[in-house]
Amino acid sequence: MNSKLHHNLELVLETIFLIFIFLDSFLLFTSVFLPLRGNSYVSIAYFDLITSALLLLGYWIQQRRTKSKTGYLKRNWNGIIAIIPIYFIGIVILGINESSIIIKVLALIKVLTLIMAARQVGRAVDQFVSKSKLVYGFAFFVVVLLVCSVGFFLLETGVNPEVTTYEDSLWYVIQTITTVGYGDVVPITQWGRLIGVIAMISAIGISSLLTAATTSSLMDKLREDREKLAKSSVDFTKKLDKRVQDMESKMAKEENVKEIEASLNEIKSEINEIKDLLNKINR
Repeated sequence: MNSKLHHNLELVLETIFLIFIFLDSFLLFTSVFLPLRGNSYVSIAYFDLITSALLLLGYWIQQRRTKSKTGYLKRNWNGIIAIIPIYFIGIVILGINESSIIIKVLALIKVLTLIMAARQVGRAVDQFVSKSKLVYGFAFFVVVLLVCSVGFFLLETGVNPEVTTYEDSLWYVIQTITTVGYGDVVPITQWGRLIGVIAMISAIGISSLLTAATTSSLMDKLREDREKLAKSSVDFTKKLDKRVQDMESKMAKEENVKEIEASLNEIKSEINEIKDLLNKINR
C-alpha cells in the first residue's frame, strides 16, 4: 500500500513538472518566431524561472534515487542547460532586448533541452502515457493548437482589428477548442472562419481520443488486478493441496491428533483467504 501511494504521489509530482515544462517550451518557442506584447516577455521570463526551479527539484529527486551520482550527471548533461532561466537572466536582469538574436538562439536551445528533460524527470508519467496511448491525443492537441493559432494569426492579422498579436490568435483558438467562445475575438475572413471550423471539429476528435485512451487504461488496470488475484488464488490452492497431502500422510502414520487439528485450522484459514480473493475477482 505504501509502495502504491508512493507511486501515485510520484506520478502527480512528475505530472506537475511536465505541465510546466510543456507550457514553458511552448511559450519560449512562440516568443522566438511570433510577435507578442511587450509585457508578455517579462511574464514568460518569470514563468521560465519557476519552471527552471521545478526542473532543478525534479533532477535532484531523480539523482537521489540513483547510486552513481557522476554517472547520472553525464547521462543527463542537458539538465544543466534546461535549468538556466534564459529569459529571466537576459531580459529581466541584464535588460537585453527580447528581439536580440542571442536571446532567441538561447531560447531555442533551451526548448530542445526542455524536451529532452521532460522524459528524464517524468519517467513514471512517460510509462503511463505509453501504456494508455494518451500521447496520441496530446500530440494531436498540440498540433491543432499550433497550426490553427499560427494560421489564424497569419490570415487575420492586418485585417481583423481584434488580432494584433499572436496572443489574440492563441486566445481565439483556445476558446474555440474548449467550446467556451467568449466572442471577444471573432474571424472576419473566410479562411479565418475555416480555421475556426477546423478547431471545432478537432476539439471533438481530441475529446474522443482522450476518453478512449483513459477508458482503455482503466480497463487494462482492472485486467492486471484480476490476473494478479487469479494468480494468487492458484498459488493458495497449490499450497492448500500440499497441506492436505501432508495431513493425509500424518493420518496414515497415526501421528498426534493435536498436530492434525492444528493443520486443519491452518487449512481453514487459507480456505477463507481464497474465498476473499475469489470474491474480489468476481466484483
